[in-house]
Amino acid sequence: MANLWFVIQREFVSNVLTSRFMIGFIVCLLSTAVAVFVQVDDYEKRLAGYNTAFREAETAAQKWNLYSKIKPKAYRKPNPLSIFNVGTENFGANTVTVELGKPVFELSLPIGGGAPAQKRGSDNPFLEMFLTVDVVFIFKIVLSALAILFAYNTISGEREDGTLKLVLSNAIPRDTIVLGKYLGGMLSLFPIVLMSLIVALIIALSSRVTAFDSNDIAHIVLIFAVSLLYVSTWYLLGLLLSIWTKTAATTLILSMFIWVMLTSVHSNVVAFAVEKLPPYKSNPESAALQSTPDVWDQFKKERDAYIKQRGYEKITHSITWEPKTISTGTGKSSGSGGYYFVESYSIISVDSADTAIFQELLGYQEQLRVEYANKVEAILNKPAEERERNAKFADMLSRISFADTYDFAVGTITGTDRQRYNDFIQGARAYKREIVEYLKDKEAFSSRAWFSDDKGAAELTDLPVFQHQRLSLSESLSRASVDVLILVAWNIVLFMTAYVSFLRYDMS
Repeated sequence: MANLWFVIQREFVSNVLTSRFMIGFIVCLLSTAVAVFVQVDDYEKRLAGYNTAFREAETAAQKWNLYSKIKPKAYRKPNPLSIFNVGTENFGANTVTVELGKPVFELSLPIGGGAPAQKRGSDNPFLEMFLTVDVVFIFKIVLSALAILFAYNTISGEREDGTLKLVLSNAIPRDTIVLGKYLGGMLSLFPIVLMSLIVALIIALSSRVTAFDSNDIAHIVLIFAVSLLYVSTWYLLGLLLSIWTKTAATTLILSMFIWVMLTSVHSNVVAFAVEKLPPYKSNPESAALQSTPDVWDQFKKERDAYIKQRGYEKITHSITWEPKTISTGTGKSSGSGGYYFVESYSIISVDSADTAIFQELLGYQEQLRVEYANKVEAILNKPAEERERNAKFADMLSRISFADTYDFAVGTITGTDRQRYNDFIQGARAYKREIVEYLKDKEAFSSRAWFSDDKGAAELTDLPVFQHQRLSLSESLSRASVDVLILVAWNIVLFMTAYVSFLRYDMS
C-alpha cells in the first residue's frame, strides 16, 4: 500500500506542477464559462418564447365558442439541462397544433398550409453551429486532449530519461506502478473536471430564470460521473500507447492521431456514409405527399355513401350546408388534394332550422375524418421512420468511438437526445388522441355547439392540456445504461491491456 501511495503521489505531483496542468486548467475553465454564458442566454430566449406562446394560446382558447373551432397545442418546454448539453433543443418542432383533419407528422420538404409540427431555430447555419458548443462539447474535446497530454509520457517518457529503470530497481511491483500511475493521473484530472462543472453550475444559477430542482441536480452529478469515466478512457488509452511505444514523441503523435479520428472524423464519416448508402431505403417524401389525396377521396366516397344510405341526399333542401374544402401540400388547387382535409359550414337561419339530421351526419363524419387523418399520418410518417432507422444504424456504428458514446450517454441523461425529441412528437400524437376521446365523451361531434352557439357555447373548461413529462434519474440512467456500460467496458479492456502489456514490458 505504501508503494502504491508513493507512485500515486509521484504521478500527481509530476502532473500538477507542470505548465500543461495550469494551461489545461485555465483553458477548460474559460471555454466552459464562455459556453455556459452562450447557452444560458439561448435558454432564456427559448424560455421567454415558450412562455409568450403559452400565454397567447391560453388567450386564444378563451375565445373558442364552438367545438369545431378548438385547436389545442402541444408545446415543448425548454429543458434547463440543455445549458450543459443543448442536443436537439434548438432543432426540430417545438409546437404541434392539434386539428382533427390534420395528421401529426414531420417532413424535411417545405409544404404549404401550415404544417402541424412547427419548427424553431435560426435560419443562420453559422449561428446554429455556434450554439452547439456547450459544456459537454468542451469536455468531449478539451478534457480528452488534456487526458492524452497527461498520459502520453507516463511510461515512454520515463523510459527515455531513465527514471523508469530507477523506479523498477526499488523493487516496486509492476502492477503497482500501472495502478498508481493511473490513479495519480486521474487524481490530477479530477479537480479540472470538478471545477469546470462547478463554474458551469454557478454561471447557470446566476440566471434569473434558471432553477434546478433536486432531480436536475442528481442528473448533473451523473453527468460528472460519466465525464470522469470518459476522461478515464482517454487517459488509459494514452497510458497503453505509452507502454507500446519507445519514445514519448511517438506516443504523442499516435495518441493525437487517434484523438482526431475518434472525436471529429469518425462520426462525420459514418453520417456521410449512411446518408449516401442508407441501409433502409424508402420512397421520397414527395411521393408520400402525392398519395394523400387518394386517401381523402376515399373519405369523401365513404361519407357520401353514408349520406345516400341514410336518404339525406337532399339535405340542402332543409338546411344550407356549404362545405369549404381547404387543400394544400401537393400543389393541387381543388378537391382534397393535400395532406389534410377540413370543412367549414354556413347554415342560414340556424335558430329556426331543424338541425337534427345535420348533427347526425356530423357525428358520423367527424369521427370518420379522424380515422382517415390517422391513415394519412401513417403514410406521411413512413419517411421519418426510415430516417430514424438509418439514424439509429449510424449511431450504432458511431459507438465504436467512445467519444461519440460519451456524447450519446450525456445526451440521454440530460434529456436532449433525439429519443426525447421523438418522445415529444409521440406525446403530441397521444395528446391528439386524448382530445378526440374528450370530444367523443362529450358527444361533441353531434352536438349543436359543434357548429353554432345560439343555444349555448361549447363547454371547454375541462379541455385536456398537454403534459410533456421529464424523466426521473432512474429512467435516464436506464436509457443511458448501454452507453455507460460501453464506456465501462472500454475502461476495463484498456486497463487490463495496459496492465498485461507492462508486466511484459522489456526495458532493454
